[in-house]
Amino acid sequence: MVATHGALRRDLSRLRADPALAPLLVRPELRVPRRAAATGVAPLDTLLGGGFPRGRISEIVGPRSSGRTRLLLASLAQATARGALVALVDVADGLDPRSAAAAGVDLRRLLWVRLAGRLALAWPAADILVRGGGFDMIAVDVGDPPPWALGQVKSTAIVRLQRAVEGTPAVLLVVGPRGVAGSLATLVVALGRARPRWASHGPGLLLGLETEARLVRARDRAPGATARLVWGLEVPVVGGPIDQAAGDA
Repeated sequence: MVATHGALRRDLSRLRADPALAPLLVRPELRVPRRAAATGVAPLDTLLGGGFPRGRISEIVGPRSSGRTRLLLASLAQATARGALVALVDVADGLDPRSAAAAGVDLRRLLWVRLAGRLALAWPAADILVRGGGFDMIAVDVGDPPPWALGQVKSTAIVRLQRAVEGTPAVLLVVGPRGVAGSLATLVVALGRARPRWASHGPGLLLGLETEARLVRARDRAPGATARLVWGLEVPVVGGPIDQAAGDA
């Protein structure tokens, strides 16, 4: 059935005039604001005001051994625990499914896109996933390419991604050693290199790793705030607030 624009407007006007149908109509002024997507790490959610913004590009940047992969897995696990579908564009094929499952990721709800090191394909792949819909989170893990490779990422590809995700309920997360989205990223979190945490009773007992997350850019929060993240060795992900004592994590 094909209807003209004028006919559709007349039909909508009649529907709005019917009191019995009024509660069923969706009006723009009554839309419920979309909540941020929790990261799965409590102190980071507090730092971000709830989690990653929806309909925007967020970035997690940090060197090797900074905990960025653990944070990525925690975020994917949090989304799949809500029953949502997630997608991971894995540039370096670095995902270990067993580690992901141990971190709480429901692999049945994960679409794993493996690119075998072809960084240039990451952006069109993410664009297809965003525009296709259905995914609560689309993450791009660029791995650890040389700096010159990240410097060659075309801004037009990031602009296209930003336009694709804008206004959608999806989280678009880019993870790597440095940022690639520039000012197009609404949220940027930088992780410092992880430091070992030793037991205070008895020498040589490693309890886990600790890193600092620093807010570099956010739309509604001042940059510079930090949170302390603690990663246990046996428990996949454990978070501790910035002012929490080390032994309390």
